[in-house]
Amino acid sequence: MIQRGALQTLPSSPLVRKANCVCVPVSRNFTPRQASDQNERLNCSTIHTAQRRSNRAITVPRAGNGASGAGAAADGKVFVTLSELQSLCTKSLLALGYKDDEVKILLDVLLYAQLRDNNQGIVKITSGGLNRSPSAREPTIEKETRLSALINGNNSAGMLVLHRATRMAVERAKSQGFGIVGTNHTPSSTGALGYYADIVGREGLIAIVLAQSPEFVAPHGAKQAIFGTNPISISIPAQDGPVTMDMATAAFAWFGVLEAKAAGRDIPKDVAINAEGHPTTKPDEVLNGGAIRVFDRSHKGSHLALMVELLAGPLVGAAVADKLEERNWGNLVIAIDPGLLGDRDAIRQRSQVVLDRVRNAERMPGVDEIMLPGERGNRLAAQRISSGIIPIEPNLLSSLRLMASKYDSASSDAKSSDANDWSSLNVATQLIHGKSSVKDPYGGSMPPIWQTATFAQPSATTFGEYDYTRSGNPTRTLLEEQMAALEGADRAFAFTSGMAALAAVCKLVKSGEHILAGEDIYGGTSRLLSQVVPDAGISVSNVDMTDLEAVRHAIIPGRTKLVMVESPTNPRMQICDIQALAGIARAAGAICCVDNSIMAPVFQRPLDLGADICMTSGTKFIGGHGDVTLGVLSVKGSDLAKRVYFLQNAEGAGLAPMDCWLALRGLKTMSLRMERSAENCAKMAAYLARHPLVKKVNYAGLPSHRGHDIHMRQATHGGSLLSFETGNVEASKIIVEETKLFKVTVSFGNVTSLISLPCYMSHASIPAEVRAARGLPDDLVRISAGIEHIDDLIADLDQAMSKAMAKIGMSQRQAGVAASGTGALANGNGNGNGQSGADVQVREGQLLLRIQQLEDQLKLLASGGSNSKH
Repeated sequence: MIQRGALQTLPSSPLVRKANCVCVPVSRNFTPRQASDQNERLNCSTIHTAQRRSNRAITVPRAGNGASGAGAAADGKVFVTLSELQSLCTKSLLALGYKDDEVKILLDVLLYAQLRDNNQGIVKITSGGLNRSPSAREPTIEKETRLSALINGNNSAGMLVLHRATRMAVERAKSQGFGIVGTNHTPSSTGALGYYADIVGREGLIAIVLAQSPEFVAPHGAKQAIFGTNPISISIPAQDGPVTMDMATAAFAWFGVLEAKAAGRDIPKDVAINAEGHPTTKPDEVLNGGAIRVFDRSHKGSHLALMVELLAGPLVGAAVADKLEERNWGNLVIAIDPGLLGDRDAIRQRSQVVLDRVRNAERMPGVDEIMLPGERGNRLAAQRISSGIIPIEPNLLSSLRLMASKYDSASSDAKSSDANDWSSLNVATQLIHGKSSVKDPYGGSMPPIWQTATFAQPSATTFGEYDYTRSGNPTRTLLEEQMAALEGADRAFAFTSGMAALAAVCKLVKSGEHILAGEDIYGGTSRLLSQVVPDAGISVSNVDMTDLEAVRHAIIPGRTKLVMVESPTNPRMQICDIQALAGIARAAGAICCVDNSIMAPVFQRPLDLGADICMTSGTKFIGGHGDVTLGVLSVKGSDLAKRVYFLQNAEGAGLAPMDCWLALRGLKTMSLRMERSAENCAKMAAYLARHPLVKKVNYAGLPSHRGHDIHMRQATHGGSLLSFETGNVEASKIIVEETKLFKVTVSFGNVTSLISLPCYMSHASIPAEVRAARGLPDDLVRISAGIEHIDDLIADLDQAMSKAMAKIGMSQRQAGVAASGTGALANGNGNGNGQSGADVQVREGQLLLRIQQLEDQLKLLASGGSNSKH
């Protein structure tokens, strides 16, 4: 194990290839398999640091095909998929009694360490290091000023308390230039301190983080443990992004001793002593009265440990006599705006000069590369995320699975004893019986409207739950809480429109940072990103989101902070792999926002696929009747949710009570409407796919659609929106204008069927040359299926198509021939991209067209008509 905090070198050896790739050996019976579709759901918000300075790769093998998802490694460890490890850790933490939001933070901290081979990882779960204290209570603020705060952890988990302290220090440094926050009464480990320093560093701030722990380490020359392992971490801004350094003042980690004991192996030489003060490599001797040594085995290491002890102990009110007995351990976080010391850019440049000098120093013979602190761990983490697997001690994995099984058993018992649990209900039932904390005192069958701007307060100096509707209103709370439950979000926020919601998302990005969006996106989104966002000093680029490799190349390391996704896209109905894109965004340290307006939570839940924010334009399926305009942001993560709420409140973009009530009414029937509309759309897609005038149909519900498999993996239906091409703008215009039941208008998701030419309507704000470059043809027709009877809709479409054919001089005879070359069934591809010309396909196309004509004639005769439409 390479010691944390020291300059690291990779000597030339059989393990180092010419490209400087460190390879982990694998046993001969190890069979690789793809795991990228699982690992993207990791909840590590700081994993993006693994991407910095990772131009040289550390390669790792992929997981095996065993039933457990694990394969064997030559060093005795086994490989497990990251998705399984995350699931096991989540269940184990829940079994320990932590809440969902607490689990997310704990998992984030633990995986940060585990991915980097830091001993502050998941061994803390199985060793009891994260067992909840029976006396744990909500942390309280003992002292607070503009620049400082002191938090009493009240025996809550150290990771949770230090995470809160870090956020408070960041808030103060960003507003005041400096923030210092201490914590006391935390009885458990804080994990890898680099995690917290990196949070500060990603905000462009300087970080110093210190942690005190129980008596595990003996001062130099002593055999009695007095110090903790007392880690220290800093983060410094540089041109390539913040550089985070993390080291313990001890020669070995206490949890490393526990991990070695669990694995049945020795610890390294000269890092610990037994109870008599003699060096030992036996974990049991260290645990039974022994001690760890300071990191350099000298008085200098003792001095550094004492500095941390004083700063993170007496200064913050932590225990100083018997720390292990009192279980009152302290931490200190300092965040500093470098602007207090000079020009920020100049400081970053100067820092980079130092780093480059170190990296480029003349090397000793046999040394292939000089690595900066943390660089090896970041590379290792990046490769493990990319491969989707990670090595782990077999005993540790077994213990973790045992803990997770207890949660599974308890969860199963709870579900069987509570058949009416809301989350187990079908979505149609959930929509009727919305989940919310707001109670109607009169029990109305429909929720009331609190149509008021202000609320009376308990007194002149205290506030009630609501005071001013801009900041909150019970009717809006009803809608937001129900949407959060439907989406699987921590919180949801209702805005005055979908664009107002997306504008708020864009404000999460700061000047100088970068947004990456798709090429085939809603016209309003394109206008926002191309004409509004750049004025804030934010760069925007567009990429084909169906091409994951292109997305990876479009990420700007350290600058890309938001990845905006649509799937299906509007209007070409392309399918993007949401889970993979969310993983790419997370690895880059970016927020992933998915516009889910076309699917809504009835058919697709992007947050389940790893997205951070889901935007749903409620103007569409939520309202459903074309009489209300709104947008909803459903957010994962309490910290991100706080940022979104601040923007909603500060800018006054919250939805008004009446509009909230209309949306709540619409939710009741959303499942029924969407199911009927989607059924109609699927039938219209099949009709259009075999029509001779249609060259290409874009509908993910067609098995021939290029993205069909991905779509059906992440959604439950093809949806109620489609588009098609005729190859002739005039023909498309006639089709749109000659329909009688379809309203010619923008938007979608209405009970009424809608039809439009996107390039002249919803996407007209995109310049023609940009549309052409993105493959958005002017002849594209978009249809939003309503809930009318399908026979009437197809009959209306058919008569409009016939008029278009006649207008452009396409005879029925030509149509029959064209069916063999352009109809989707004739060429075997619902996208119109298949190969044409085979005799059997020609005959099949002509036959199917004739069958459709005969069916139409029979329907007309049955209804009293006498003439065919064709």
